[in-house]
Amino acid sequence: MTDKQHHPTELTSSALPATVQWRTPDGTDKSGWATSTLLDANIHFALPIRTGNRYPRQRNYHGKYYFSQTRRHVWHESLLEASVLTWLDMHCSIRAITSQPMTIVFGDGLSHTPDFLALHTDHRQVVYDVKPVKFLTDKVLAQFAKTRELCESIGWGYEVYTGFTDQVRVNLDWFGAFKHPGYHPGLVATARLLAAMTGPMTVREAARTLGLGTLAEGRSAVYHLTFTQVLTVDLTRRISDTTPLERNAHAHA
Repeated sequence: MTDKQHHPTELTSSALPATVQWRTPDGTDKSGWATSTLLDANIHFALPIRTGNRYPRQRNYHGKYYFSQTRRHVWHESLLEASVLTWLDMHCSIRAITSQPMTIVFGDGLSHTPDFLALHTDHRQVVYDVKPVKFLTDKVLAQFAKTRELCESIGWGYEVYTGFTDQVRVNLDWFGAFKHPGYHPGLVATARLLAAMTGPMTVREAARTLGLGTLAEGRSAVYHLTFTQVLTVDLTRRISDTTPLERNAHAHA
């Protein structure tokens, strides 16, 4: 579904010792050695340490994504980054996330600014890099390898996203349009739907089972429950009234 690389290339010995620079929520610049002490530095609340340049006829799209779990906007500098934020918002349980969270100065003097850092509800802190496949040069892969080595030495997770299929991207955009809590059908209607889902149920069937005023309202609520992972769906398939949904065994109404 996603092209998420966990081992882009071999680890290098030029990553450590390294330093990390970040900007606190009050605008104070800080730095420290890349050790496990950074787990207590709350860098997942940091302000972006840099913002991308704007120039005529640029092809990458800057913007802000409203991350529904934290109820805050997260800056991004490409449509792929926006899709990754949507994916994380839909599939992960996250307490805090920030973009361009820090600049890493590696042991060889080279530097790198990862795209995101998130604090998950299970207390994991995960660094994310986003780069389209066509830009995965040897230089970039070596940079990712050093970043992975640094993250492992600190205790951060590390993931690289390199793209989504067109259908997954379209579906992420579609379900993301229904993330607002105003689309939630209410606890009673949700419980009624979950009790009825003894097996797969189509979008149309689920919408009618909710028992809301109109079928359109029911569909919107179903899409919201899918975005919030109360229901699950195959994002690689085109979404329609006949798309099968399943109850997420780990979700609550």
